[in-house]
Amino acid sequence: MALAPFLPILIHDLPDISHIRLIYLLFVLNTVLSYFGIYKQSLIIADQRRYIVSVCSFTLNILLHIIQALTLWITRSYFVYLGLQIGKTLLENLILFYIANRLYPHVNAARAKGLNPETKSKIIKNTKAMITHKIGAVVIFGTDNLLIAYFVGAAAVGLYSNYTMITSGLNGIYGQLFGSLTASVGNLGAVSDSNKALPVFKRINFAGSWLYGFSTVCLVVLFNPFIALWVGKEYLFNQGIVILIALNFYVTGMRQAALTFRDAYSLYWYDRHKPVVESIVNLAVSMVLAVPLGVAGIFIGTFVSTMATCFWIEPLVLFQYGLKASPWPYFKDYAVNSLITLLTALIVWSICAALPGSGLPSFTVKTAVCAVAGNLGYLLVYRRREEFRYFVELLVSQFVRKGKPL
Repeated sequence: MALAPFLPILIHDLPDISHIRLIYLLFVLNTVLSYFGIYKQSLIIADQRRYIVSVCSFTLNILLHIIQALTLWITRSYFVYLGLQIGKTLLENLILFYIANRLYPHVNAARAKGLNPETKSKIIKNTKAMITHKIGAVVIFGTDNLLIAYFVGAAAVGLYSNYTMITSGLNGIYGQLFGSLTASVGNLGAVSDSNKALPVFKRINFAGSWLYGFSTVCLVVLFNPFIALWVGKEYLFNQGIVILIALNFYVTGMRQAALTFRDAYSLYWYDRHKPVVESIVNLAVSMVLAVPLGVAGIFIGTFVSTMATCFWIEPLVLFQYGLKASPWPYFKDYAVNSLITLLTALIVWSICAALPGSGLPSFTVKTAVCAVAGNLGYLLVYRRREEFRYFVELLVSQFVRKGKPL
């Protein structure tokens, strides 16, 4: 709210939109309401029932989009559109609040007893460290639009929003996959030793590496063709900027396995200073490079800050304090996967660039090439890996209806 009066300073060419500060504050309100009763949802997720939260969120989102589309068509009012979004956020939290109370009535009774000093101290300690991580994440991922608006202009922010809509969608889907594992990993860490946890981490990291590597190849090749079909060629970034967006998507995605285990093991305290350094590096590099390079310089700043801090600090903390093993095999796998991704992207890009035609038929063919050739490199390299054989056996067991635990 405090930033609302300074929008003209943060955005040089602020669009001439009526009540723009009110629109901004409605977005703020929606964010604030998203935290209402969120601690109740944490009970459901920690009890390995995340599917309840996911089903509720998915159902309400579908209904919201239908109603928003109808109201936009009828009223042409963006305020009604935002009001519906706010109402959905509040309704979702109220529903999950009610479900949590029904599932865990004993929790309300236990609240009167309070926490013992040792547990309370541990929670406060980790919460303080978690706050620095969350603030750092906002600075890293939430300031790119502000920097683009300030150094390049609001029009570039509009172009970038088309790309972030796709990457945010992918991250949302993949985030559900990794997030659903957090409670299970936490339970594993509580009841098992690190010798049992390490193979599980390797499997999750292997799956994430393949998933994000393949997705990065697809983004490099299909980003601009898709956006050209969707909104037109006048809304495209050049291929160099597209590669930087895909690169940041990749290095962020490659952190997901380590972050899942960090969250499950509550290892926030050990790298509590990392977000501060990461934020400073990101802002410094982005602001220095934004003047000569524009949008590309800002994305380079994000990449440099990630590789200078998160890339090596997060695995070191996890392996030292959580898994209690050497991190070097992890870095070796990271290098191998990055090389495969690079070579696969070059090959698939070369094939698709040589294909004739344009429009939807061309995009369909390129998508098929990405689907086949984009996975072939990983298959050839990883086919002998224990983690690969595990997932093959897991899939086979599902077909014959014999479940296999992670």
